[in-house]
Amino acid sequence: MMVTNFYVLKTNKKNIAHLMYDRKIIKCKVGKNGIGIKTREGDRVTPRGTYKFFEVFYRSDRVNDIKPKIPTKKIERKSVWCVDSKSPFYNTFQKRKKNFCCENLYRKDHLYDIFITTSFNINPVKKFKGSAIFLHCLDKNDFTEGCLAIEKNHLFEILKLIKPSSKLIIY
Repeated sequence: MMVTNFYVLKTNKKNIAHLMYDRKIIKCKVGKNGIGIKTREGDRVTPRGTYKFFEVFYRSDRVNDIKPKIPTKKIERKSVWCVDSKSPFYNTFQKRKKNFCCENLYRKDHLYDIFITTSFNINPVKKFKGSAIFLHCLDKNDFTEGCLAIEKNHLFEILKLIKPSSKLIIY
């Protein structure tokens, strides 16, 4: 069985990278401070390294008929991701907002209609290291907070290729 790995390579533009797989190259937005060594929460760096794809999150009112080979979770109206380094829920999906700083996953825009979490700072979670790195839908911004963003149609294409053994290699 052939493993499909995905490679993210810097370009000469700090916030733009190339995501490469199966002889395809697509434009990918990265953190405001480019690709590098992630030192802390909020540094806006996309972390260099090798990661597994962890879970697929999606809004069933906007995305349907997906059959990924990795686990899935539905995003509902109260779904959030805890980004508060002081919280015991730091860097985890929550079904409702706690008394900590959380990012709303159910949004008016299409940024999180579907996204894939990576293994960055997931198991174990290290406080202040940086929240999850998502592969999510592209929006009109010139950069991300540290995640990777691609066109939604490319995300669906990639989703069909990801296997539990696939790796995301960022350098």
